[in-house]
Amino acid sequence: MKKISYLYIFLICSCGSGGGSPSQQLSQSENNQPYSYSPPVGNSRDNCVSRTNDVEWSEDFNNQNLDLSKWSYDEGCNNNGGGCNGNNEYQNYTSNDSDNLFIEDGILKIQPIYEINTGSDNVTQNFSSAKIMTKNKFPINVDSRVTVCFKLPEGTGLWPAIWMLPFDNSPWPSGGEIDLMEAKGRSYPVDGSPDQSNKIGSAVHFGTQWPDNRYIVGNFYTSNENTFQNYFHSITLIFQNDKLEFYVDNETDPHLSIDPTLYPLNQYNYPFNREFYLIINVAVGGNYDSGRVEPSEICNDNRCSNFLSNPDKKRLLIDWIEYENIN
Repeated sequence: MKKISYLYIFLICSCGSGGGSPSQQLSQSENNQPYSYSPPVGNSRDNCVSRTNDVEWSEDFNNQNLDLSKWSYDEGCNNNGGGCNGNNEYQNYTSNDSDNLFIEDGILKIQPIYEINTGSDNVTQNFSSAKIMTKNKFPINVDSRVTVCFKLPEGTGLWPAIWMLPFDNSPWPSGGEIDLMEAKGRSYPVDGSPDQSNKIGSAVHFGTQWPDNRYIVGNFYTSNENTFQNYFHSITLIFQNDKLEFYVDNETDPHLSIDPTLYPLNQYNYPFNREFYLIINVAVGGNYDSGRVEPSEICNDNRCSNFLSNPDKKRLLIDWIEYENIN
C-alpha cells in the first residue's frame, strides 16, 4: 500500500477461483516447522472460511463503537514527499468520524465521500475516507494466523487494503510491508485494463532505501459470478518464521508463498521475522489504478444518497477478524 509508484515486478502468481493453488512450489527454510491446521468445515458468510474457537483476539463488530484499546485512526493526507500517503492519493483520512467509518448490523463499514475537506495536516482534498490500525496497541506476532472476512466497494478510484507494517516502526521499505489484500474498485475495462471486480492482490515489499523498493505480488481471481464486490470473501495470512502464506476462501491451499530463498528477496535481508501491526483503509485515486477516479461512482454525502438503493456497494465491509498464535 505504501509508495505504490513501483519500479519492478518480480513475480506474478495468477490463481483461479475455488481456493486457488500456488503457481510454483517454493522452498521452505530448514529451521521452519510446517504449520498444521484443520479449519472448521463450512462457511461463516458467503465464501468466508468458518469461524474458529479459542482465538487470542477476534473482532465481531457487535458493539456500536470501534474498540479503541486495539485500534487507532490515521489522519490527514500524510504527504511524505511522494504525494499523499506516498501514492498521490486524493483523500484525507478522518479521525473517529462516523461519516467515513461506522459499525452497522455487526459489520465495520468504511465509506469514502466525495467532498472538499481540509485534513489535520492542512492539506485540502476532494475526498474523505478512513484508515484504522493497531499501531502501538496490538502487535501481530510471528507464528500466528490472521483471517479477515470482507466485501469490497465498487467505484473507479476506490482502493481498499488490508495490510501490515512493522510494529517497531522500522523504516520503509527495509523494514518490510505485508499486504494481505488490496484491490481496485473499477468494475469495467478501460484502456486495455480489464474489469477489476474479480481480482485482489497479496504482496510483500522489501529493499534498502527508497527508491530501492522491491516487491513480490500474487494476484487471485474469482469467477465473474462470485466477485469480491458482490460477495464476502476471506483472506488469511499464516505468519511463520521465514515463511508467509496467503490464502483466499480457504486455509489449505495458499495462492502465494514467501520465504527467504525466493528471488529477489534472497538478495536482501529478510525483514519479516518481527512484529507487525494491522491496517485497514480505503484510499481514493492515486497510482494504483493509474490515477483513475470517477466521482459519480463514489458516495457524495454521509448517507450515500446518490446510491440509496444499495449504499453498501460503495463501502468496504468487514464482517469479522480473527487472530491466534499457532506455536
